[in-house]
Amino acid sequence: GGYFLPRLSGKIGYYLALTGCRLKGRDVLKAGIATHFVESEKLPALEKDLIALKSPSKETIADLLNSYHMK
Repeated sequence: GGYFLPRLSGKIGYYLALTGCRLKGRDVLKAGIATHFVESEKLPALEKDLIALKSPSKETIADLLNSYHMK
């Protein structure tokens, strides 16, 4: 945490470090820590689709994540 918290946009990293507050779900995405958010009930389907990829590459995985990503 000592490396990435001060590098978060705005003062969110300092807030998290000083308060010990924990981020969950969409908050992690909004803070810039995560790249995608998938609702928990869709995680088993995402896992199944990731395993079923014939030739996983950075692009095919990104496309699949984008199809499950909630904005």
